[in-house]
Amino acid sequence: MQSLTILHATILAFLIMLLSACGGSSDEVTLNPNNPVEPEPSTLTLSSSTGLDTTLDEGNFILTAPAGATSSNTELTYEKTLLDEANEQQNIVSDLHSLTPNSLTLITPITISIKIPVDYALGGQLFIAKLSTNTWDIIESSTVLDGFVSAQVNTLGTYAIQMQRNETFANIGPTCDASATKQSVRFVHVADLHARFGYQEQYFSRIKAYYNQVASQTPHTLFTNGGDDYEKGTVAEQLSQGTATEEAIKAMQFDVRVVGNHDYAWGPEKLLRYSQDENAIVLASNTRYEGEQLQDFAGVGFAKVQVGCVTLGLFGMTSVPWNELDEPIEDEPIPDFIKQFKMSWQWQQVAQSIVSQYRDDVDYMIMLSHLGVGLDTDMATNVAGIDLVLGGHTHGGESFETLDNGAIVIQPDFYAKGITDLTLDFDLADKSSPVVDYKTIETDSINERDETTKKAIDEIMGRYAPDAETEITISENYPTTLQLAEITALAAKHSSSISAALLNPELVQKRWTPGALTQEDFHKAFYVERQPSNTPGFNSVYKVTVSGSDLAAMFASQPDWFSLKPEDIQPTNNYEVALFKGAALNPDLFFNSVTFSNIEPIAEAWWLLDKYARFRTSQCLHLDTDTELYSCSNVANVTVWNFEDANNPLAADFGPSVLNYFDPNETNWGTDETQYNTTTQLNIDDLTDGPSGVMAFSRHSPTEGLLIELNTPANGDFANEGMVSDYTLVMDLYWPSEGKDIYRAIMQAETNNYLDDDADIFIDPSGGYGKSTSDSGYFGNTQAEAWHRVAFVFYTAPTSGVFEVYIDGELAGVKEDGEIDRQWALNKTVLLFTDNNFETVAGYLNALLYAGRAMTRDEIKRMGAAQQKLTFEQSTRTLNQTIERHYKAAPAIKTNPWLEQRNKFFGNASQSVNN
Repeated sequence: MQSLTILHATILAFLIMLLSACGGSSDEVTLNPNNPVEPEPSTLTLSSSTGLDTTLDEGNFILTAPAGATSSNTELTYEKTLLDEANEQQNIVSDLHSLTPNSLTLITPITISIKIPVDYALGGQLFIAKLSTNTWDIIESSTVLDGFVSAQVNTLGTYAIQMQRNETFANIGPTCDASATKQSVRFVHVADLHARFGYQEQYFSRIKAYYNQVASQTPHTLFTNGGDDYEKGTVAEQLSQGTATEEAIKAMQFDVRVVGNHDYAWGPEKLLRYSQDENAIVLASNTRYEGEQLQDFAGVGFAKVQVGCVTLGLFGMTSVPWNELDEPIEDEPIPDFIKQFKMSWQWQQVAQSIVSQYRDDVDYMIMLSHLGVGLDTDMATNVAGIDLVLGGHTHGGESFETLDNGAIVIQPDFYAKGITDLTLDFDLADKSSPVVDYKTIETDSINERDETTKKAIDEIMGRYAPDAETEITISENYPTTLQLAEITALAAKHSSSISAALLNPELVQKRWTPGALTQEDFHKAFYVERQPSNTPGFNSVYKVTVSGSDLAAMFASQPDWFSLKPEDIQPTNNYEVALFKGAALNPDLFFNSVTFSNIEPIAEAWWLLDKYARFRTSQCLHLDTDTELYSCSNVANVTVWNFEDANNPLAADFGPSVLNYFDPNETNWGTDETQYNTTTQLNIDDLTDGPSGVMAFSRHSPTEGLLIELNTPANGDFANEGMVSDYTLVMDLYWPSEGKDIYRAIMQAETNNYLDDDADIFIDPSGGYGKSTSDSGYFGNTQAEAWHRVAFVFYTAPTSGVFEVYIDGELAGVKEDGEIDRQWALNKTVLLFTDNNFETVAGYLNALLYAGRAMTRDEIKRMGAAQQKLTFEQSTRTLNQTIERHYKAAPAIKTNPWLEQRNKFFGNASQSVNN
């Protein structure tokens, strides 16, 4: 039962009558209906036999009492008081709800639930709190569910929702030197690492090595991370469902990091684990966790860090989610990323609240931000008290700006390519306006690796992606984005029941170059970005069911997409069609008046490519053409020279090609000017495994050099012209220091008009190999007076030709998207160490290999660095071979079909080649 107390209403009516009787119209009292009015108290009856379950204050307050909460029926009074400024200062965020009598002792607890205000935007953790005199005591067992905060209580009183911002405190570096007058605080800052830890560049271990060096110079150094650690990096993250990235980030041992939008990718469970870092403070100031166990989320709203004599305050912000169209969701209502994590998109309100609460407790206030440089600048401009913004999210390269109010806004590089190094020199007398020293460091310029981090990353890759760099298949060509979409459509058809496909080539993120391909190559073509969070990637492949008439309309709507069409489309038949996720879930945006049914994901695009590639290899076919793989044939197309026969030094060890001196004027210069001696006799460095017999070649004129007669079949794009389009050259080279400062010719494809044609490959003064073109130049950084095994792999084509440069077995660079066209194709012969402009110097050649095909990266790697003898054994691929790997240290993870299949190198060979 419930009855209203009428005392307040009677008094109010009497006062109104009294006032109206005491004057004319000028004395009238007008009530503003928009002004909040506190409601009358309510009398409630708590039954001992049935309890009480009632909703008050228009649904904002719920009281649930079980039977037996009191020994007899008891009258309660409920009254609401509007939130005032005094309580707001104590972080009370709701109106106050009072239950009396306070003296009542409950036999069993009752539950009170208070609705979270719809305009609440300050983040933090929310609790039911009870008023005690003039202070509030939170109820630790409070829970948050469906927009309400609830708690069980044993006594009556005044209750409200109180926000408590999770805080933490840390000391970094040596304690304060009381005698010091100045102190430096330094920051090594990175952001948007995006799982770039699995690459041979060893970005993570280089970054950590740089931090170690800085920390040794400046002990008061913070290692900070601006968020977005997940996605768009190594395939190990996909194979481990996010665990590999979590482990790699924790291995870096940051001091402070903020949660980025991509860090929600793998759902609540993974985010909770990601937040629990024994080394790093994890900031999430606009995130409110609403799970059952609040302590499971270790992200905090504010951190006070004592760095020697300087007290820093830090808070962190996360940007908005993205959708399946790869677009940020910026229009209201902006959803949360994942369940249990309630986001506030009122960043300025959150920041103002934090600064107001803590500014007087710290010397310097820092926002570790994953909002992007535009919002960072707005925040630092509009929220007084922010001294420094260490940013992330923009992906626009590094930037530094000092605003008119003195705040500093920094945006670092991304993809682990660069490091921000910031030093603040404080005058300890007032600790304001420190002197700033800012610089950026390219990660590639750091030669040192932190061995502990390197070992940790290697172990992570071994556990989760041992075959990430295993050669799975070979692409004969450099596909366009449209051709790559075609291969993806065929891959989808191979792994599913689709009969048609329509794929947007603009969703291809990186084209692979010709040659051997790995899981990493497929993942780079379609980096997974799980958008919305904890769903398949926006470029995953879905299948939908449509009628034949709708299918025809779809093809007509997108003429620039790749279309895989059934031979004869029947209007009334149903067809299963492969689409990328965005098109599958948003047909109205891409097609005219079509209806989809049975919309469901097939798989991530990279995984479909991986599975299809293994099948193609099992059939001895290239991935992109029906040309037989070289490793499945017995064609002799590799020739090696080690110059060991003193009587016939130009004789090949094996192979069909022939090496001669280039001597069109018949001057017999070759035998006169070329020496064959050991490295010891020539007084140059030995090879790594000892002395070796080598060729000492002279400086050649345009009518001198070495000439290889290929004697290998024409191949590739210019085969119809009788030319070798795809080929490999490998040389063990030693250059004396004399002449190292000039360009030196290596290879010339034109052997007829040689007097009018420049060489096609040079070594430049820095020791790089290649040739300057409109898009790229030289690769590698070799030294004079040192042996190096240099390899060139060519895939010439009318358009999209490529060459690769390897130094000592490792890929130094790839020349893509340029002019590697017919000019670089070979017509029966090729010239070495000659140029029409005399750009040549004397040098030494230990060994030489020519292959009338493009060798794979694994083949080049197996040849390694320069040694006494260059050996090569052409392998014949064993079909359906299996790579089995066992890692005792591998942790148990959820069932994952990708992980279960990772060790199976080849699939079933019995399927049709046309699938």
